[in-house]
Amino acid sequence: MSDLLEGLSVICDANKKEARSGEVLVGLGNSQVSNDGIVLQHKTAAERYDSLSRYVYAQSFDIDARQLHTLYIEDLSVDTVISIWIFLLKIKKISVPENILSWIDYASRWERGDTTTTGKPFESYGCLQNALVSCKASNALVGQLNESLSFLDYLVKHTIEPAKISKNITIMAYQKAYEALEEEYRHYESLLKESEIAVLDIPKSDGSGVLRVSAIFIEAAIITSVYKVFLRNDAKNSPTKDGFALMAVYNEEAAGTGNDIVISVDPNKNIHLKDLWLALEEEENRRWEGKRPTDTPRPLVSYPDNNGPNEPWWDDMGNHTLIAAPKMVGSHYGRRVDWHTAKRLIKQLYAKGEAS
Repeated sequence: MSDLLEGLSVICDANKKEARSGEVLVGLGNSQVSNDGIVLQHKTAAERYDSLSRYVYAQSFDIDARQLHTLYIEDLSVDTVISIWIFLLKIKKISVPENILSWIDYASRWERGDTTTTGKPFESYGCLQNALVSCKASNALVGQLNESLSFLDYLVKHTIEPAKISKNITIMAYQKAYEALEEEYRHYESLLKESEIAVLDIPKSDGSGVLRVSAIFIEAAIITSVYKVFLRNDAKNSPTKDGFALMAVYNEEAAGTGNDIVISVDPNKNIHLKDLWLALEEEENRRWEGKRPTDTPRPLVSYPDNNGPNEPWWDDMGNHTLIAAPKMVGSHYGRRVDWHTAKRLIKQLYAKGEAS
């Protein structure tokens, strides 16, 4: 593959809001606002798209590739890389392979947190791509993206399924990604030894009862999406022998960002944590003693009348499969419920098995 990034700089800036002439914002900005440059953002599109790559695939771009000089990105995730690849092919007037649709579907599932149909850890494009850009020997950002695009280009053009990538691939990017993934797994095994494991009964989404699942309580600064795949598919170490369907993660360093306490369940298990969300909000209100800020409430499905606090616990758009801590409220922390209390509430609601 020729260098699709030739003449382009790549900058990681999650706070970039406006695209100036010659700039391309990937997954950033507002696609409904006039910009001199190009904004690739499905979340603000008039039509609903389940991933950035599906949005980019549906667009037409009437622009000379030579007029562009900078790509602004938030990360080098699966959806980002696929989106950039499609975009660059389009503006360079190169035909996009028809089988890219299966990769777009894959990106959509990966974005939803699907760790079942997206492949076993060492056969999953999502895991390999994340490992490729997280390994210690990675080069500069433009080099990382170029390597990621080359890897994707090879896989698509050789009609390899994104959830079934086998070991007989000889290109350097695959070898590098695989070795990095092996290193990630070694770190994962160490993480397991340091974490608390339990068996919980979580309500089913259809109201037909509960599902007994393995749960893990993790205290760590960084939990990558690769770790999540390892956890969801870990039949060996999970008490129920079908992976850890519930993850509760505490990152003290992320206080105030909304990522310091994150509790999630496997969306493919058709279970939910609505009772936990209600309990956390009730406890939060109790600890604020009537002084919880409510002057500019954050829109939330679980507060349909928009009568909630400025920073509630996130409810995953009413699905209650992922619950995250409140963010900062001005210069103050949005939550007063601590990690130990969150763990206690989880166990009070769902602990029917024996902790290990």
